[in-house]
Amino acid sequence: MPPRVYVVDDDALVTESLGTALRLETDWDVRAFNDPRQALAAMDEAPPDVVLSDLKMPSLDGIAFLGRVRDRFPTSVRMLLTGYADKESAIQAINEVGVWQYVEKPWDTDDLLVKIRQGLERRALTDELRRTNGELSRRLGELEAARERLVASERMATVGRVVAGLAHELGNQLALVGYAEAIAARTDDRKVKHFAEVIVSAQRRLAAMVGELKDFARAPDEAGDYPREPADVASIVEEALGILRFDRALGGRKIRPRLAARPLGRVHRGKLMQVVVNLVRNAAQASAPGDEIEVAVERREGGPWIAVVDHGAGMAPEVLQRLGEPFFTTRSDGTGLGLGISRRIVAEHGGSLAIRSAPGEGTTVTVALPGLGAHTAAAAR
Repeated sequence: MPPRVYVVDDDALVTESLGTALRLETDWDVRAFNDPRQALAAMDEAPPDVVLSDLKMPSLDGIAFLGRVRDRFPTSVRMLLTGYADKESAIQAINEVGVWQYVEKPWDTDDLLVKIRQGLERRALTDELRRTNGELSRRLGELEAARERLVASERMATVGRVVAGLAHELGNQLALVGYAEAIAARTDDRKVKHFAEVIVSAQRRLAAMVGELKDFARAPDEAGDYPREPADVASIVEEALGILRFDRALGGRKIRPRLAARPLGRVHRGKLMQVVVNLVRNAAQASAPGDEIEVAVERREGGPWIAVVDHGAGMAPEVLQRLGEPFFTTRSDGTGLGLGISRRIVAEHGGSLAIRSAPGEGTTVTVALPGLGAHTAAAAR
């Protein structure tokens, strides 16, 4: 597209002669106006590349006019037409509104063309520099983000190796605590039986923590190791809720299932059940005995959608931001790994886990999974 040049002067002879000269010498789109206000209105439809303005005009002086042009079209090349006696005003315009050049009347057409072309070249170089700087900034941002991911990955790999070793040793030692079950079964001493049951309860809690540690330490490249099969997601949620019915961790909370649909997904039944159990247990810990926990299953955007809603105290934004960080927990008896492991399992299934919470408003955790294609869904039925 040829440059669009606006010539603005209250003298019709000036706009006519200057406009004609520019059209004869170039292929530019030259537009002449005798009223700067009309020129500004026209610029809304056709933004200017170059603006040549007279300094003294009755309706709006050239400096004020070019100032408005600068505010609305900052990359435009702005030039001032002035008489010999107005040089000081021209210098003021250069300083105040970023005028590229001033041209004295009567003008030399060849000199004027040189100045306009230089302004356009400068504009093109400035635009290219701006684009290059933007691209460099974007690349630097990507490099910094990649570096942070690499450092975090190396750190987590180191932690994972340590955790895997600890989990292995703890698991071996906890196996010995299993003798407490035998003691409880074989003794009639009520006090000994009570102590043995306390030990067994503690052993089960520790074993669950060891399981979480092992899940956390699992290498990322093992994500595809477990099989996924077409399954009714609502039935998996029902099975998980059936297990939780006897879970002491619920502490009198009431589960209200809302299974409005039977969406199909390609999932690992045990892993998805682990996610549901984790989320419902978290909801129970965030609410009070007697409170209701809603567990919903729907079909959204063609895929299974699960929501776990509690009406507890909710979380502040700074706590919500850190959820899922390894070993970050607001509970004294937690590892902080359950939610992170659940998020990873959902991601391994190609889905996403989102959390919405606010102080005093409870918490909603949603799991969105990809659905099956029509032919796969039909085969699964």
